[in-house]
Amino acid sequence: MSNSNLAIPHPELAPLIAALPSPPPPGGQIDIAALRAHLKNTFTNVVRKNLGPLLPPEDAYHVEEYTIPREGGEIATRTYRPAAEVGKTFPAMLAVHGGGFMHGDLDMEDYNLRIICVEVQIAIVNVDYRLAPENPYPAGLSDAYDALRWMAQNSIRLHADLHKGFIVSGKSSGGNMAAVLAHRAKADPVFTTNPLTGQILQMPALCHPDVVPGFFRDKLRSMEECKDAPILSREQMLNSYRILKADPSNPEISPLLYPSLANLAPAYMQVCGIDPCRDEALVYEEQLKANGVLTKLDIYPGAPHGFNAIFGRTEYARKWDKDYRAGLRWLLSLTVA
Repeated sequence: MSNSNLAIPHPELAPLIAALPSPPPPGGQIDIAALRAHLKNTFTNVVRKNLGPLLPPEDAYHVEEYTIPREGGEIATRTYRPAAEVGKTFPAMLAVHGGGFMHGDLDMEDYNLRIICVEVQIAIVNVDYRLAPENPYPAGLSDAYDALRWMAQNSIRLHADLHKGFIVSGKSSGGNMAAVLAHRAKADPVFTTNPLTGQILQMPALCHPDVVPGFFRDKLRSMEECKDAPILSREQMLNSYRILKADPSNPEISPLLYPSLANLAPAYMQVCGIDPCRDEALVYEEQLKANGVLTKLDIYPGAPHGFNAIFGRTEYARKWDKDYRAGLRWLLSLTVA
């Protein structure tokens, strides 16, 4: 079964896609410093330029920074909460940025999180996890998980009531990590009193192509069909996996391989049509439903991975943003405070 029809460029995006540079050829040494500078210019700076005019008034929210102890060091976080009368509490969300496991910082999603905090009235923790290749698996994942556990134990600091909603979210590689955190949390006694109530997986990478189970092989064709996709090609995705220096068959690298997807928090997912990671996300959503997990799925035919950031001023990107808010509110509507 092929979803190749989803890779036909969307009419609004087609001329913008055509103007993008071709993906780099396979092989060769990765210049991490140059790549990070390119990604910051391509994603972070573009997003901040687009979202700057949309920032809420500074008196509508509070921003605080905390450091969380970890073995051998500290984890930096930036927290956001709506301005409100004394004693008011909010649902809470951990945001795990993308960047191919090798790029990103607290500024990458900063403007977006300030806006979401006020619009949705939610407390948010933005985590600055360690990056590969300097810090291979499981360093970054462990940092993100430590931040999630810290939230469960420090809701008062966040002015949060986790029974109103406790969500983990992530984009791209951050979506991979968010999926793994949802699995870790369901078996961790720390979350017995305050379990996760939702997960948001945006264009997530969920299965290394070298370890696709035989019974899914016919469904997972996008890694080949979209191998030369703009923004994220197959080779770029494989490079992201390589720098983790981890076994691809480990479910914490390929969450589709978990023996069971049962008893996970409800999931909202966004999937792009021109994306090597497309089909693994679609199959993951199918498997979540088959295991009794509530899901809500939005698909963006003809859109490449990360289009919402690079083409942020298009109507299609605005639809993505509107859908994201609706998906977040849907997850919050499932909780009973």
